[in-house]
Amino acid sequence: MAAAERALTLDGQLAEAHAVKARILSQYGRHDEAAVEIGIALRLDAESYEVNKSAAYLRVRQRRLEEAIPHYEKAMTLMETDVNSPSMLLTCYTAVGNPEGTARAAAIALARAEKILAQDQNNGAAMGYGVAALACLGDAERAREGINRALLIDPDNMNMRYNFACALTTHLRDLDGAIALLGPVFATTFIHRLNHAKVDLDPTPCGDDRRFQEMIAAAEARLAAADAPV
Repeated sequence: MAAAERALTLDGQLAEAHAVKARILSQYGRHDEAAVEIGIALRLDAESYEVNKSAAYLRVRQRRLEEAIPHYEKAMTLMETDVNSPSMLLTCYTAVGNPEGTARAAAIALARAEKILAQDQNNGAAMGYGVAALACLGDAERAREGINRALLIDPDNMNMRYNFACALTTHLRDLDGAIALLGPVFATTFIHRLNHAKVDLDPTPCGDDRRFQEMIAAAEARLAAADAPV
């Protein structure tokens, strides 16, 4: 935030700096302030990759998915190596009940993830996105193989674990497997990930599970204790 503010002091017309501010504000749940910043950013440069990614992120946090989708679609076309945008489109299209959009986004995400893994077979982010795409496309066997291999290579990658849990709950209906993966995630989580988990669309099947609720409560208590004055 400090870097974005410094950049805007030098040039208030920097769309990307406004987009960065919007993303940070939305991470803290300050959605009204974030909306102001993203509105400025879009007016300044609606073709910017960073601006569209931040706009989509804010709309997802607000659960305004129909508005998030075009921004992710735009971002996906602006950067061919972007795997996150088609993966988020997979999530959004699934949530709004668009199976054709879901399948198309999953196919793009899988192709991009496989291209990255061909160059770096230990890339945890790409493995996470690839597994989610495989699960969405109905290839449960390859998805589970990917999860097992990835956990052997990088068991402490919490973003990867979280993405795997999302794939298990949403597409493979394996709640127990997802809960097992999420245990270490919430035991070490920071406030941004916790806030995201509370509004995320993918782990929704976990929401009513007592084990999931207990993990959320324990993470909240740990973070609150860490912030408490000594």
